[in-house]
Amino acid sequence: MFTLHAAVLRRAQRRCAGWAPPARRGGSGPAKAWVAALDASRTVPFNLLAAMKTEIADAPPPDIALLASKLAKAGWRRAGRKEVAGVLDAAAAHLVQAKAVGKMTPYDTSMLMHAFAKCAHHHAPLMNHVAGEVAPRAASFNPFALSMTVWAYATLKCTHGELFSAAAQEGARQVGNFQPAGLSLTVWAFATVQHVAPELFERCLGEAVTQIGQFNSQNLANTVWAYA
Repeated sequence: MFTLHAAVLRRAQRRCAGWAPPARRGGSGPAKAWVAALDASRTVPFNLLAAMKTEIADAPPPDIALLASKLAKAGWRRAGRKEVAGVLDAAAAHLVQAKAVGKMTPYDTSMLMHAFAKCAHHHAPLMNHVAGEVAPRAASFNPFALSMTVWAYATLKCTHGELFSAAAQEGARQVGNFQPAGLSLTVWAFATVQHVAPELFERCLGEAVTQIGQFNSQNLANTVWAYA
């Protein structure tokens, strides 16, 4: 049911990748200075990335999520791929070792995973740690955080049954609060990892029909692909 030619799948992934969490400025301590420097940089700040790799463990978990989101900007992840990967690895290792994801809000967790997915950076220990933290508290995730999280896992080709089962249950419960983009990304993610969730898909379909007038071409393409 969910088999699709690889070329079509890549196009669907590119369309999904265009939807990002809203930007959040701030940070504290060194993180605040790093965010300001990243915002001001027009070229890859290699010296700054080296400092971040060494010192990122000192940043609070929400700031790490924010910094990861900043690093996911297209220019940096292309031109400074190796350096950005080094920072993300250091951040992931710290979050896993400190078991810090449980201290992050659903928004920060989804923003962190979105950043790793945008950078195509699969860090298995972090993915397992996040899934283990998110699944038991999926009820605290709103539709935006749910859709961003499952989108990130699907984009990184990471199938975590417990996470997707919890997200399916919670997504079905909250389906009336989803926006068109969230609906389309959610069903796209489940179809991509081939996680069968009949109740979720039935309810999402009903909600999609109700909201069809608000769907743009990207939302429509993702949704139709997921149900094909």
